[in-house]
Amino acid sequence: MFGTVVMFSLFFTIGSIQIGKIENRILMGISIQLLSNTSQNQCICEMAKLSGSILALNYFQINNTCQLFIPDNNSLVVQYYFNSSVMFYNQSFVSIIAQPVCNPNCQNNGTCSLTGLCICTPQWNGTQCAIPICTIPCENSGVCTAPNICTCSYGWTGMYCQIVKTVLWAFDGTLYDTSNQFVGISSSSATYVTGINGYGTALALDGNIAKCVNVYPYLNMSYASFTWELWIYPTVIPANDSTFISQCRNTTLSRQCLILTARNDMMWFTFSNNSLSGTTNIPAYAWSHLAFVYDDTSNKRSMYRNGILEATQVMMASLQTTSTNVVFGCRTTIDGNSYKYPFVGYMDQVLYNSRMKNASEILDDATLVFYFPFRSSTPLIDSGPNLINGSWGNGTASIASGVVDQAVNFSVSGSYFRVTGLVLLGTSNWPFSLSVWFKTNSLDGGGTIAHLSATASGTGWCIRFMGLTATGALELQIFNGVSNLVISGPIMPINVWIHVVYTFSSSNGVGLYINGTLYTLKATSYSASGSLDTLIFGNPLGGTSCGSSYPNKQFYGSLDEIRLYSRELTSNEITQLYLNP
Repeated sequence: MFGTVVMFSLFFTIGSIQIGKIENRILMGISIQLLSNTSQNQCICEMAKLSGSILALNYFQINNTCQLFIPDNNSLVVQYYFNSSVMFYNQSFVSIIAQPVCNPNCQNNGTCSLTGLCICTPQWNGTQCAIPICTIPCENSGVCTAPNICTCSYGWTGMYCQIVKTVLWAFDGTLYDTSNQFVGISSSSATYVTGINGYGTALALDGNIAKCVNVYPYLNMSYASFTWELWIYPTVIPANDSTFISQCRNTTLSRQCLILTARNDMMWFTFSNNSLSGTTNIPAYAWSHLAFVYDDTSNKRSMYRNGILEATQVMMASLQTTSTNVVFGCRTTIDGNSYKYPFVGYMDQVLYNSRMKNASEILDDATLVFYFPFRSSTPLIDSGPNLINGSWGNGTASIASGVVDQAVNFSVSGSYFRVTGLVLLGTSNWPFSLSVWFKTNSLDGGGTIAHLSATASGTGWCIRFMGLTATGALELQIFNGVSNLVISGPIMPINVWIHVVYTFSSSNGVGLYINGTLYTLKATSYSASGSLDTLIFGNPLGGTSCGSSYPNKQFYGSLDEIRLYSRELTSNEITQLYLNP
């Protein structure tokens, strides 16, 4: 019966009249029904439904019971009952309206119809109005989690997940990006050579437009910020136009054609209007890191070569490319039916970001060769942009007591940590900076902190890069083409973390910094191996032919926060690395 009662609600009209009220009284009379476990509204509703046979009721809130009385005026009396009230209403003004039931209830302001179905607002859907509606459907596995709000899957952003966050074409034997979402297609078989990170390959382009790479699907860059970065190695001087990346169907339409190219040997960045030109020549037969940045908020374009700002410009409007594919290595003709202005050389690590990268990020992308913080879960993983992971052996292990979190520890004879495939370190007179925190357990006999070699075994062409002499003095070495130049430092303390930075540039020579302060600077050149170099930490391995004034033996102690840069760090940067390891 109660199931029937709750299907109705009692509504009094605007003209409902309360006739009277008596305090501290209760009705007594002939009761025909007693309802248990009921609410006051259910009790009143039952009286109204049976208005022809029910005259009055009592409701007892203390035990949720309802007492109904028949219309017998002779038997109905009022009796004293403390803290109770008797109220009289004109029942002719009472109406009963059917209240539909939706089970479960409608949500998000949905309305329950007389048929028991939820009628939803325009922003919601589903049987309970619990499913949000996104007017523009979410793309790329995004999920509509609130009205017109898409929660994007990993790697995607934008109002409806239409913008990819990051895409990397590493060209490691394939034209696909590393996530296999953007497919590169060439009408001629792709050719690969050794890449910038040493362990992978780069795309070789010979000027044949059949080698140009078309990327599918459409990469939407319209009305948005973006950053394009890539490494190039021109095998001819980039004369006239030499296209790196393009996206345009018709080169005559303003702001509908993106072209990233070299013009007259310098970087060139255009949307088919208001072109931005670089200021330095791009060398042939050398690796260069290029970055093209656009900030849609300020309409500002910037270009960087090897991490250094080339030029910047404020435009009038955003890029407005139509739905056409990105092309690597050339661009379309005016009619959009063929290609022209091919790039001749090697292209590697093409990276797209759907945001404006700042100058500090680009400088690290261009010059931070590797960075090993030796975190416990991933001690061999490179935290830098090139992902040049390391290896270790013969008892080398991670320990908890580093400068920051964990460190790598050398406690067993023959233990080492090794990084291979260092392209730029094997290039003569290319600037570099090696930053290392170390703590030695003993000064007895010295040892090798860092050994540079043209082979992974430490043999062949090699330099005792950094180490301790038999007396415990710090020492650096560099090969100037004739002999190893020795840079001597002070005697190191035992069981104390020391920060050392070894820098080189053609203009300043070798610099030795200890705990953020310049210790010595010596003019010299650097005659490199011309190969993919290897840095071996803690042990020279088989490198017994390298001239050195410190012993060819194991270093016993710990290393942490190892960074290699392909540039000479400034004194301020070195101080910051010391103060904020």
